[in-house]
Amino acid sequence: MKSKHAIFFKQLSLSAAVLAGLLLSAPIVGQQGSALADSTSQVSSNASVNTTFTGTIYRNTPSTQSVTSPQIANGFEHSLYFQATDKSGNLQDSNYAVDPETSTPLKTIINSDNYKDLTLNFTINNNTTDDKIVNEIVCLPKYSDDSTPLVFDNDRGHSTIAPESGSQSSMALTAYIDKHEYSLDAIPAGSDWSTMDRFRVKGTLSAGQHWSIKIPLKLNITDATALDEYLYDSKWAQVVDNSYAPNSYSGPTLTTYIRIAQQDSLNGGKYLATIENNDGSFTPLPQNVEDLMPQIGANGEVIWDNLYDGSYGSGSVQGDAQTALFKKLDTVGFTGSYFYLDLQKLGAVKSANGYTLERNLQALGYDFAPDSTTNKTATSYYYRFSGVTPNITGGNGGGMGTNGIGSINLRLYKVTPVPLPAKPNNGGNGSSSSNTSTTTNTTPSTNNTWNPTTPKQTDGSTGLPNYASVKGAAVYATKAIYMYRTPNFTKHNRVAKYTKKARVNRPMFVVTGYARSNNGALRYKVRDVNKGAKTYGKTGYITANKNYVSGVYYRTLPKNKHLTVIAKKGGNAYRTASLTGKSNHYKKGARLHVKRLVKHNLTTRYQLTNGHYVTANKKFVIQGND
Repeated sequence: MKSKHAIFFKQLSLSAAVLAGLLLSAPIVGQQGSALADSTSQVSSNASVNTTFTGTIYRNTPSTQSVTSPQIANGFEHSLYFQATDKSGNLQDSNYAVDPETSTPLKTIINSDNYKDLTLNFTINNNTTDDKIVNEIVCLPKYSDDSTPLVFDNDRGHSTIAPESGSQSSMALTAYIDKHEYSLDAIPAGSDWSTMDRFRVKGTLSAGQHWSIKIPLKLNITDATALDEYLYDSKWAQVVDNSYAPNSYSGPTLTTYIRIAQQDSLNGGKYLATIENNDGSFTPLPQNVEDLMPQIGANGEVIWDNLYDGSYGSGSVQGDAQTALFKKLDTVGFTGSYFYLDLQKLGAVKSANGYTLERNLQALGYDFAPDSTTNKTATSYYYRFSGVTPNITGGNGGGMGTNGIGSINLRLYKVTPVPLPAKPNNGGNGSSSSNTSTTTNTTPSTNNTWNPTTPKQTDGSTGLPNYASVKGAAVYATKAIYMYRTPNFTKHNRVAKYTKKARVNRPMFVVTGYARSNNGALRYKVRDVNKGAKTYGKTGYITANKNYVSGVYYRTLPKNKHLTVIAKKGGNAYRTASLTGKSNHYKKGARLHVKRLVKHNLTTRYQLTNGHYVTANKKFVIQGND
């Protein structure tokens, strides 16, 4: 299944000095208020670092996070999990599904290089002394994502499903094929079993009895390019067991997630030293800067966040919090994952002249953060292993993947040069790079395409106002605005015009970055996400003035805990915060009672008093009774 090509990355962060403390529901770039220099204890480049994984099921081994035991719902045991067969025939289990109301579902990665078969296993076990009425609907990955290629494997399933041997025989089993529920003896001949998205088991499970089933799954992709794209996608496949109470469609849900990905350590080749241009492209820096670059992974600085679930993303990752976070993560990496570069380790790599990488960069007028004179130095960058080649323009070298350069472009910033002392300080900790450069040139190279368009530090943390929307979040225009090519707004710089519209039709954008105009006004770098509009997909800059642009999702509970549906076609309620398992539809004007606001990735949901969820998107609902 392995389909290798040149692997590149999209760097998600601005500098830590800009974004630390900003991204409220996603992992962010860290910072701390002290220079890196030689002050940190480092891992030797010769240390044994685990960068390979030979198993089939990955459950974040370093932090020993796993759930592999049955869960209790409606008074009896439930086991819902994936099981993979490796190429030697050994079986390995994923994390089990849990109730999101009481526990955070833990995710699992299937190693694409070491699995042969994949099944979804489901068992209910009545280990009590009383008979239990059972009404379980198990949703396969196709239920929550109709486009998923992870579907029923008919080559192994042979157009049927059946309980495992030893299961109580009196239970009724039905399958949902092409959105219709059928008893097994009534499924039309020639039905496409790859459309099966659910199955249901009903009946009375006698005391001391169990019932179990195994659903064969496969990755239905035959095109090599499509397979490659899938392996680099960070989309998770979700399965849900709706354990309904007798004669009811309410009850607990159990959820777990997997994705199939390819393992890669990133080690090999040097970093490409670059600087970001106004249009989002990158220009390689002069050769005297590139000569300082160490080998990727030379000091164990690549920290993988393979199973990110948002549990630590509600504030800045810095200082002790960053240290604690990195201990939970891994040096094993998979395609589609996010990873950090620990700049304390990277910056401490020493060159042959005895100085650290960061100190040599400062002498040439570059650093990991916009300006070293602020004494706010980045301590980590955050990337996604997306397989997307960054736009590298200009420069003298051959770019990434050539001349010994590896797969990460390291974004640097222009700063005031800090000349090296006459004699290098060979003390302090830090590993030695294989780099042999001895340059001590203190004259900064110039890059005419560079322009500082990231916010300056004005409040000691991010330089951004509290109302600023986080990177990746959705915003909409409440008044007429323009989109511009650069942060400096002029009439000749306009890309698109957006007129003032009614709330439900307001133009929406996704924030992809931040900038400031020459006079210091904050701008959002955005992408137009108004499907069907002529402007769809356009990118540029819009004002961040809260009188003109606002976040699309509510961040607070309504004072009277009432909502009104305002969308023309109404809105749906769901059984989970991920908005899966539709439970009801509310027409425009319907008034809803809510009990809490729930964060979900970069969005929010309202949980109704009946336990179900609706979107907190302001284009669908409004706080209050009208």
